Amino acid sequence: NATLARMTREERNNLLRGQHFNLFALGPEPGYYTGTMEGVPRLGVPALKMQDAGNGFRPTDPFERGTSTCWPSMLAMASTWDPALVRRLAGGIGREFRGKGANVILGPSVNVHRVAANGRNFEYLSGEDPHLGAVLTRAYVSGVQEQGVMAVVKHFAFNEQETARMSQNSIADVRTAWELYYPPFQAAVDAG
Repeated sequence: NATLARMTREERNNLLRGQHFNLFALGPEPGYYTGTMEGVPRLGVPALKMQDAGNGFRPTDPFERGTSTCWPSMLAMASTWDPALVRRLAGGIGREFRGKGANVILGPSVNVHRVAANGRNFEYLSGEDPHLGAVLTRAYVSGVQEQGVMAVVKHFAFNEQETARMSQNSIADVRTAWELYYPPFQAAVDAG
């Protein structure tokens, strides 16, 4: 609260919204991160430099093309059933992100597969198993964060399909939510 009290109104507002994102192009301006929130250097508040992480660092500047590793998809990682390997891979991803200046990785994606035709299933670390998803999510988040990069679990619970995803209404009772959908998200929180 003391730091917040020392901020100007403009500094507080800048922490609530991103910078350099082109809504018309649906992406960041070239050379900026997918999400950029300017920090407050005079108070020691760092900028947040967030980048997508489907298969690794997503370049936004034409000069960055060809400079990122194409890592195995989350589903390929899940198919190993090996938390130690997932942690090592996540550590490598975190090092690459940090080396490119990002301090936040927008991942892992951990939704449990419920619709076989979901075009984004390859992005999800849980596969069809919430327990496996929880174990591997914990390993992934730990591996990334050990590199000094924050992991942001996504997308959101019950986002298990692409068709009408912006307007669909998923209804699940509390027991189903906690037994099937929430465990990977809870594991991310528990991992720190």
